[in-house]
Amino acid sequence: MVNFMPSPKKRIAVAMSGGVDSSVAACLIAKAGHEVVGLTAWTLNGPGKCCNDALVNAGRVCEMLGVEYDTVDLRAEFSHFVMDYYNNSYQAGLTPNPCVECNRYVKWEQLVRYAVEQLGVDYVATGHYAILEHTAGEVKVLRSVDEHKDQTYMMTRVYAKDLAKTLFPLGEMVKPQVVAIARELDLPTAYSKESQDICFVLDGQHNYMDKVFGKQKGRILDIDTGKVLGEHDGYYRFTLGQRKGIGVAAGRPVYVVKIDPKENLVYLGDAHHLESTTFTVLAPNWLEPRFE
Repeated sequence: MVNFMPSPKKRIAVAMSGGVDSSVAACLIAKAGHEVVGLTAWTLNGPGKCCNDALVNAGRVCEMLGVEYDTVDLRAEFSHFVMDYYNNSYQAGLTPNPCVECNRYVKWEQLVRYAVEQLGVDYVATGHYAILEHTAGEVKVLRSVDEHKDQTYMMTRVYAKDLAKTLFPLGEMVKPQVVAIARELDLPTAYSKESQDICFVLDGQHNYMDKVFGKQKGRILDIDTGKVLGEHDGYYRFTLGQRKGIGVAAGRPVYVVKIDPKENLVYLGDAHHLESTTFTVLAPNWLEPRFE
């Protein structure tokens, strides 16, 4: 069955971010006749793009729908699984994706566990744009109808056991439909702006990393000649394949092709230096049991 939705009536927690998508997801689940519990994860100490308004807006939507609302304190888990991972990756010269890790360890593993064990729900629904296919006890993640909003990539690290407890009510909808529903119902989040930035990076990436590691003066070198092309304030400011914002004039298009964290060096080269016939995959997440 594509984009599985349960029947008959179930108790379903809706993970609410305070945005329009999760708000409409809650409305659709409630309209379908299920018992809804709004649930928001508290992830940050102090200011942040997710927590400040999320708790208030999600609570207002739940009050409007006349459904339960709960919060769960996952600040310690977020700090360890997301922020530490983010900082450690840059320290090692890698480019992390904190949102994917957050989905796996915080928004799914921890949130689903809390919802099932503490709230007694059967499923957890979210406002993500993806489709789940449940077949013979297995679950597959499929692209959403809205190609521009498709979030299947964000599900790549989520465990199959957690996806089995997940619902995506918006998987067969497009964003304009969702916004139209929110405005028709006059939801408090109907006109909220989308944010695709990293929630805990509030003052720009460079400023954040400088606060974490401190400025570290180093050299920018040509990968072929070893010639010094310029200086930088920290290797962690760069990512492989980067072309813009490097801060040197090489007289030709150049790219970051190597980062040496130990020596605090950044190497530049031409596009062909980025070409490769092999790549290494670490810690794969198999959703298909036969591949495990």
